[in-house]
Amino acid sequence: RTAPRAASLGVTERRLKWMVMIELASNEVGRVALLFADIEHSVPIVFSVLEGTAAGRVFVDCADSPRAAFVAVGGAFSYVAGDDADDAFGRELVALVFDDLLPSQEEQELVLFAFTDAWRAKLDQLLAPQGAIRIHRKTFAWNVDRSPEWRTWRDRVPAGYRMESTALAEGDPRFGVRLMKAGEVVGECTAVFVGRGEAEIDIHTDENHRQLGLGTLTASAFLEECLARGLHPNWTCWPEREGSVALAKKLGFIETADVPAHLWAPDL
Repeated sequence: RTAPRAASLGVTERRLKWMVMIELASNEVGRVALLFADIEHSVPIVFSVLEGTAAGRVFVDCADSPRAAFVAVGGAFSYVAGDDADDAFGRELVALVFDDLLPSQEEQELVLFAFTDAWRAKLDQLLAPQGAIRIHRKTFAWNVDRSPEWRTWRDRVPAGYRMESTALAEGDPRFGVRLMKAGEVVGECTAVFVGRGEAEIDIHTDENHRQLGLGTLTASAFLEECLARGLHPNWTCWPEREGSVALAKKLGFIETADVPAHLWAPDL
C-alpha cells in the first residue's frame, strides 16, 4: 500500500484508512508545534518540518487539537511526542511505518526517537515483535567561549586552499561552507536542517585530506557563519563516530546525555 497524501483526502476518507491517525496537510503541520515545544534534542530537525523548510510527514490523533503526533522526516529520522495513553494511536503508528513508510523508502531503516520514558517504554512493547532494538545517539551543547580557537580559522587556512560560503535557493534556510583546493571540494560543513533558531551540522572531509586539521578549520568557519545568521549550532553523532566526538569537543561542544532511539533494519 502507499499512504495517501493528506492534502488530497478529506478527514472521512483518511479515517477509512487509519481509524485514529490523520495525516496533516503541509499548511496544517504547525498545529503540533506545542507538542514538541519542550524537546531537548533534534530541535532543528523536527522544527524544519513544522516550519515547512524540510520534507516530512506529520500524523496526529486529532486534526483540530492534536494530543499525539508522529513526525517522519524525509530521508532522516522519525519522532513521536504527546499523549502516550492512546493504545490505538501507537498500534497504527507501527502499522503506518511498516506497511506504508518503510516500503516506500529507498533505505529500509527506521530510527525512531521519543522524548519521554513513557513513550520509550511503549515503543519497546510495540516494536519488539518487529525485532527493533534500542540504540543511543550522542548529543552536545555548544559553549561559544569554551574554545576560542575557532574564531581564528582564517589565520590557519593553508596556502593553496580557500574557504567559501554555500547557500541553496532563495527561501531555503540551509547553508554551509566548503574548503576548496585547485577547484575541488576537500571539506564541507553544512546546516542540513534549520529550525527554531538552530542548525543541524553535517561535516565531511575528503579522505585524502584528513589528519591535517582541515575538518576543524571547516567547522570553525561554519560556526562563525551560524553566529552571523543568528543561529545556534547543533551537533549530534553516533557513538562509534569517535572522530566526530573528538572534533565536537575540540570546537567547544560539551557532551551531554546520550539520547535513546529505536532502530529497525532488515539485517538486525
